[in-house]
Amino acid sequence: MEQNGNRTEFLENVRRALGRTAPAAEVEVPDATALSNDRDVADRRVEAIGQDIDSRADELIEELVVSAEAAGWIVRRADSSDAAAYIRQVAETLESTSVLRSDHAVLDEIGLEAALEGTAIGLQRITHDESGPSRDVQRAKFREDMIVADIGVTGVSHAIAETGSVSIAAGRGVSRLISLLPPVHIAVVRRDQIVPSLDELFSLRRSEFLENGSLDYTNIISGPSRSADIEQTLIKGMHGPREVHMVILE
Repeated sequence: MEQNGNRTEFLENVRRALGRTAPAAEVEVPDATALSNDRDVADRRVEAIGQDIDSRADELIEELVVSAEAAGWIVRRADSSDAAAYIRQVAETLESTSVLRSDHAVLDEIGLEAALEGTAIGLQRITHDESGPSRDVQRAKFREDMIVADIGVTGVSHAIAETGSVSIAAGRGVSRLISLLPPVHIAVVRRDQIVPSLDELFSLRRSEFLENGSLDYTNIISGPSRSADIEQTLIKGMHGPREVHMVILE
């Protein structure tokens, strides 16, 4: 109550400062937006999104390919057997010796470890060992490994067809640094993870929040890292990967 009272008082002060005497009209938030606090509404919205994704899967893949390439991704469409072979090809072409992977299950499903066996490419899985040193010690070691790694490979939480982006929600075995520190990032996307736009992504995340009461941070990645100086000279890789690959599983 005290928080609501402080908010009301603050808004009243702002209105007076602007010379407005009448209180602002109440704004009704549409139920279909990601701002709804109603669990039933959020659940129905998630169900509708799932049905839409299922019915338009091929269309969304085509849209994602176009928008992702426009955003600077190198896009590869592959089945599960080809995906790991493509990752190996990228690593060999770049003469990489150190590849880090997240704990996303999709990387197990495509057989990434098996694809890199017998090569000079070292593959390290970033996941905490409960029987090992403290989490802080392990986290510091992982950070050191990420700084010197050649490639970071991750799954994704979702891909956004409209913007050519992927989202990665943090969690156990999923550190945002795997997609940020190595100079090359490879993201593996399942077809059922592709949503039409950011509206659907935020609705899905809102539903998770209402169910769990909290959310971990989410990264949204839209192509390689790009920075421009005052002379508008574009530089890739200044604050993240200079090269990004999106592998879409069909």
